[in-house]
Amino acid sequence: MTSFSRIVLPAATSAVVLTLLAGCSGSGTDAAAPSPSASVAASDSATAAPSESPAETPTEAPAETPSATDDTPASPDPAGAAGHNDADVSFAKMMIPHHLQAIDMAGLARTQAGDQWIRDLAAKITEAQDPEIRTMKGWLDGWGEEPLPRDHAMPGMSSAAEMDKLAKADGSPFDRLFVTMMIKHHTGAIKMAEEERASGAFAEAKAMAETIVATQKAEIKEMKAYLAKLK
Repeated sequence: MTSFSRIVLPAATSAVVLTLLAGCSGSGTDAAAPSPSASVAASDSATAAPSESPAETPTEAPAETPSATDDTPASPDPAGAAGHNDADVSFAKMMIPHHLQAIDMAGLARTQAGDQWIRDLAAKITEAQDPEIRTMKGWLDGWGEEPLPRDHAMPGMSSAAEMDKLAKADGSPFDRLFVTMMIKHHTGAIKMAEEERASGAFAEAKAMAETIVATQKAEIKEMKAYLAKLK
């Protein structure tokens, strides 16, 4: 009896062990295998979302640089360098110092004239001729020229001795001398302006010459009338 139990028990134990091993092996296989539904879903997701290639950015053509042959209008030449001649240059070179002497005479009149009419006339002369000097200087700068010296001989210019005599006069003697010298001075300026009108080419210079002739002829008429009253 004892011998049979020792033989049978080991056999039964072995059978139990084999059964347990078989169960564990089947369970591990089931856990590792993916479910069919999960595999289909993953496949569908991969098919439904194909990778998109980045959109192409259009390349803009570079802006064209204007060529040197473009029909761009040239900047106007303020001095009219292409439209002047020797007569225009001579007119400006001479009229600047001529005007400067007239302004010197007018400056004396402000403090030494005895008659208010003379002082008013002197103010008109300065107001007219100072801007003209500036304009003519601009022309000469553009033409590469310079005014003539102030002591250069020109029509109607007063001598140094005459200017000295005027500077020493006062009151009524000053008024008479001022008018006499200014008539002569204006007459010379008109002669120069008429030469510019006849021979010049620069439109602005010719226009200024027209103004000088008209203005100074009118002033000469007034001064001659003033002198007639003094006699």
